[in-house]
Amino acid sequence: MIEGVIAAAGKSQRTGELNKLELDLGGKAVLARSLESMLAFCSTDYVVVGHYRESLEKLLGQYSNVEMVFNPSYEKGMFSSVKAGLVHIKASRFFFMPGDCPCVTPQVFKQMLQIDAPIVVPSYQNRPGHPVLMHSTLIAPILQGKFPSLNQFITAQGCVFAEVDCPGILMDIDTMEDYRQIQRRFLH
Repeated sequence: MIEGVIAAAGKSQRTGELNKLELDLGGKAVLARSLESMLAFCSTDYVVVGHYRESLEKLLGQYSNVEMVFNPSYEKGMFSSVKAGLVHIKASRFFFMPGDCPCVTPQVFKQMLQIDAPIVVPSYQNRPGHPVLMHSTLIAPILQGKFPSLNQFITAQGCVFAEVDCPGILMDIDTMEDYRQIQRRFLH
């Protein structure tokens, strides 16, 4: 059994007044695109919300195997959302991905699942990206707080890279220019 955690709690400060996760990409919200690429591989996806809790609740209500998790500490950054989601994991392995990664294809998840290692990270042209696949035995060490970020935890533990043919693992939306670049990708 595999589960997933998606971080969707931030304020989207670098996109101005707009919640980047609700921006339209080819008729679907950014968060919906990110989530839907993962859904077929997970029995449950936990979407960690915070600042835009109410509006994301409406968006996520259409998915039957998605549970919203509220992170009251979302202002402390994404790692607090990672931890808020991980406490719900019951599966032996789980995916983690930020909600602003709408260009990851289902094939990436499929390829990653073929590798049985404690931590699997996809790479495209030798550049690591998202999502991350981990064994649930690593949840307790993550929650213990010895590391300030998930990236530093992964670096300390080591990982196996899965080379994939998907530049989307490197694409996220931090600014409106990032959004426009990804939007052009969906229009072609």
